[in-house]
Amino acid sequence: MKLQYLFLIIHTIILIIVAYLVNDYVPDPYMDEVFHVSQAKQYCEGNYYDWNPKLTTPPGLYLISNLILRPLSLLSTRYFCSTNFLRATNVLFGIGLYLILWKLTIKLHPFQDRDLLSFNTLTLSIFPVGWFYNFLYYTDSGSTFFVLWSYLLSIEERYWMSALVGGISVLFRQTNIIWVCFILGTSMLALLSSSNKRSNVRGRKMTYYRGINIRPKISGFLTLVSKNFIKLLTILCSYFLILLSFVIFLKWNGGIVLGDKSNHVAVLHIPQIFYFISFTTIFSVPIILKVEHVERLFNGILNLRLNRKRLYLFIIAIIMIFVINNFTYEHPFLLSDNRHYTFYIWKDIYQRHYLIKYLLIPAYMIGGWILLESIALRQSFLWVLIYIIAVCLSLIPSPLLEFRYFIIPYYIFRLHIGQPDGLRLFIEFLIYAAVNAQTEHLFLEEPFVWFSEIHKWQRFMW
Repeated sequence: MKLQYLFLIIHTIILIIVAYLVNDYVPDPYMDEVFHVSQAKQYCEGNYYDWNPKLTTPPGLYLISNLILRPLSLLSTRYFCSTNFLRATNVLFGIGLYLILWKLTIKLHPFQDRDLLSFNTLTLSIFPVGWFYNFLYYTDSGSTFFVLWSYLLSIEERYWMSALVGGISVLFRQTNIIWVCFILGTSMLALLSSSNKRSNVRGRKMTYYRGINIRPKISGFLTLVSKNFIKLLTILCSYFLILLSFVIFLKWNGGIVLGDKSNHVAVLHIPQIFYFISFTTIFSVPIILKVEHVERLFNGILNLRLNRKRLYLFIIAIIMIFVINNFTYEHPFLLSDNRHYTFYIWKDIYQRHYLIKYLLIPAYMIGGWILLESIALRQSFLWVLIYIIAVCLSLIPSPLLEFRYFIIPYYIFRLHIGQPDGLRLFIEFLIYAAVNAQTEHLFLEEPFVWFSEIHKWQRFMW
C-alpha cells in the first residue's frame, strides 16, 4: 500500500474517533452551532425561506448538508438531520482536505520524495485551528476545503471548474471572494508566464533583501495584461462571472454581512497583519527558522552602524508605532468570552502593560522578515505581491482577532515555501499533534461554569 493511502486511512480513523468523543461529551449544539444546526434542520424539513438573523454567513454549509442528508432525512428527519450527522459533514470535509492537500503538494513540489510528501500532507491535515473545527458544525472546514480545491483546479488549468468551486466557497464565507480574486490573479500570472517565458514577470526569486526595482515588474505585468486582455478574458471569464455575482449580492444585501451587522462592522484594523505574522511564525517555526537567520540577526545587532538598510528599518518601525497607536481595535467580544485562546493572549500579554504592543514590534519585524524570505525564495515577486494583497484584504477589515480567519492564508503560505526535511517535518507534526491533543482535552474534559449561566457547561475552544 502506498504511504499516502495509509496516512489517509490513519487520518480518517482518528477523525472518526475524535468525532465520536465530541458527540458523546457534547451531544447538543455548542455556541454558534445552535444557530447553524437550527438553520440546517429547517433546510432538512424543506423550509428554505426563514433565515436566522444571528447568522452572518451564506447558507453554503446548510445546502451541502441538506444535499447529503436530505435523502436520509426523508426516512427520519429527527435522526438523520441531528447534530451528530450534521457535524459529520465537516468530518467528510476533513477527509477531503487531505486529498486536496496531497494533490497540491504533488503539483507544487513534484521533485520531492513522495513518502516525505505523504507525511507532509498528513501534518498539514492536522493543522490545529482547522483540525479542531472538523468536529463542530461550523463553516471553516468547508470554506477551507473549497478554497484550496478551487486553487488546485486553477493550477491544473481547469478554470471553469475552479471558478465554480470558488463560487461555492463564497457560499460558506463571503470573504472567500478575496481568495477567488487571488486565484484569478495567480492564474493570470501563470498564463502570461507560459505565453511570454522571456519576460521578467516571473523571476524565480524575489531577492527583495538585495534590493529590487518594483516599478518595472508591476508595469511590465500590467502591460502584458493589456496586450493579452482578450485572451485572458476568454480563458478566465468564469472568475469574472463569480465576481459580478458577488457585486450583485452586495447591492441586494446592502453590505457583505447577512445578519447581526452591528457586531460585524468593517474597520481599518491594520495590526491584524502583525497578529497573522506572529501566528504564522509560531506555527511554521520548525520549517522556516534556519541557522543563518540567527547568525544574520546576531551580526546585525552587533553591527549597529547607521546605513541605508537600518534607516529603512527605523522608518518601518516608526510607521508600525503609528499604525498600532491609531488602528488597534479591541472588539467587545474579545475580552467578554474566556473560552478562546485569543482571550488569554490579549488579557495576559497585550493588556499586561500599555507598552507591550509597542515592545512586540521587533518580534513582528523579525517574524515578517523570515516569513517573507521563506516564500520569496520559492515564488516570484508578483506572486508574493498578490498573496500579500489578498492577506491584507481578508484580515484588515475584520474588527475581531479570530484565529479561524488565519487558516486559509496560513495553508497557502505553508504550501508554497520550501518543503521541510524529515526531522523538521516530524517536529512540526509533534507540535501540531500536541496542540490538538491539549485543545481537545480542554474542550472535552475541562468544562467550567459562568456565574451568569450556572446551569450550563462552558468549554474552551479555538
